Amino acid sequence: MTSFAITIPNLNQSHFLATALESLRRQTVPFEVALMDGGSTDGFPEVASRYTDIITYSRSGKDGGQSAAIKEGFEKGCGDIVAWLNADDYYFPDALKKVADCFDSHLDVDVIYGDAVFVTPEGFFLSYYPSVKHCRDISEIYKACIICQPACFVRRRAYDEVGTINTSLVYTMDWDLWCRLAKKGAKFLYLPEVLAAVRYYEGTKTLSCSLRRYWEIYRIELLYNHFIPFITIEFMDYDVMVLNKQTKSTKAFRHFYNKVYTPFKSTYHKVFQRQDVSYEGLLYGFHRWDPIVEGTCKIHLPWYEKQFWRNLKLKAEPLDRNYEITIDGKKLQPSSLAGGILIQPIPPSNGHAHEIGITRKGEESWRFCSLTSDLIEPVQDPK
Repeated sequence: MTSFAITIPNLNQSHFLATALESLRRQTVPFEVALMDGGSTDGFPEVASRYTDIITYSRSGKDGGQSAAIKEGFEKGCGDIVAWLNADDYYFPDALKKVADCFDSHLDVDVIYGDAVFVTPEGFFLSYYPSVKHCRDISEIYKACIICQPACFVRRRAYDEVGTINTSLVYTMDWDLWCRLAKKGAKFLYLPEVLAAVRYYEGTKTLSCSLRRYWEIYRIELLYNHFIPFITIEFMDYDVMVLNKQTKSTKAFRHFYNKVYTPFKSTYHKVFQRQDVSYEGLLYGFHRWDPIVEGTCKIHLPWYEKQFWRNLKLKAEPLDRNYEITIDGKKLQPSSLAGGILIQPIPPSNGHAHEIGITRKGEESWRFCSLTSDLIEPVQDPK
């Protein structure tokens, strides 16, 4: 039977760690958990003590950083499939079962990756990871990180063959690993299931705008593409747009990107007959790089918190009463508009995963802005 070796690196993320561990407790296939703490000062022992039933190995103390912790965690486990889950991310229920079944059905496959959702620190849906797609050619991994790290699982034999995690990297150790696996000839398979949730907020390494991060991205360009930093510049542009920081430097960068970089890249690609990664089709009704919905979208969301949902609150453009909302396949009672928000009453729910369908009657396209909920404390913990 397929088994998993899951490593969780943690440093002062203990307020999120319980959700990551709870999501593992809800899995239904064999797994080992190596909990690698870098010396947290925010209550780590208390959180870890509540999950001793699923933690195989745990240590806390100063280490060589996240990459070194992941490498050490894999060495402590002996599962057939290796993966790591950052302390502020978490799995969908039965995610590991779906991956295990896929590996068992495709014995020649080395890497399986699926879809993921971006969520707020509170766990509310933001978007789908935009780059995941069914690759016709895995060499596209050299052009963009088209795989979301917590939704990716690697056979241990393939991981060992490429020399394990590069512990010198701080930001791109995942992308570097995917590239080395592809270069070695590993077989990748896309699983069209939502497997993981990734918290997205200022303060994460991804949104740090660190010069070292951009250098590590450029390193991948130099190794697998060319010396012109196309990918690096586009990462910088995406970070600027997401953070929406309106400073003189960001305005100057946006001007450079639109007036200089974009025309140059277009000309370069025509002359040398190069192509960007092609993102085909919609993802659960959403455009891949823009929160535009074509008619109906499906929002998949895991939920392990100790509050019940009460009212769903939708912000969208245009906003009117032409929206219909279903939750877990059930049509809900009519909604109301108040203060620029569509409020949809729902019955209390303590399930660990929800599928929310949103349809706008009439015009097909509309823009999704946000979906949150009132939360009420339960009388007892959800079961």
